Amino acid sequence: MRDVLKDLFSRSVAVTDTRDSMIDSSFLSLNERTYLENVSQNRKNEYIAGRFCAHQSMALANIPPVHIPIGNKGEPIWPSGVVGSITHSRGYAAAAVAKQSDVHSLGLDAEIDEPLSSRVLRRISIESEQEWVKAAASGLIQHPGKVLFSAKEATYKAWYPITNKWLGFKEVFINFHEERNTFTAHIQKNGPIAEMKGRYAIFNGVIITAIEIPPPPPENQS
Repeated sequence: MRDVLKDLFSRSVAVTDTRDSMIDSSFLSLNERTYLENVSQNRKNEYIAGRFCAHQSMALANIPPVHIPIGNKGEPIWPSGVVGSITHSRGYAAAAVAKQSDVHSLGLDAEIDEPLSSRVLRRISIESEQEWVKAAASGLIQHPGKVLFSAKEATYKAWYPITNKWLGFKEVFINFHEERNTFTAHIQKNGPIAEMKGRYAIFNGVIITAIEIPPPPPENQS
């Protein structure tokens, strides 16, 4: 699926994905291996696969692979000058990495292509988004509710490294452009970014959503 993943980003972004759930964890740091001693086997497999993809992506971007600590919100802490995003969902993991000089922030999310419950849909969306889900269900998108959920997850992943602030599901309105497999995330919260552009793909039973925020223009640029 790597070619599908690559098409969601610019050439500045290096990506890796895997469906291997039995990756050798010897590449992890001592701190990372210590963390894994206290988690379930499923979480352990996901963590190893995600970190493996992150290390591979850093190498592809000519960035020395290093330990990636976990932040207070469970987010990966990337080394100085690097931006990235990691995702994993039931047997699939992926990571996107870039140099901060080329990309301001990245958001990547993967979800299994299956129905989203009506209860969860009501919790994460506003009425107009729910109407889109109903309308899109009769088209080419089999499970639009899950696509919406994934787009909001990718938005949060791109937002948090810039702001260090929580962004609730209903603080983002997603407008899909199905003819181009793209979407626009409108942020309904005060902050440095009001809008993000994203792409999505559905392939081999997995929904992937991706956001790439370009670096801000120089301060002296008119």
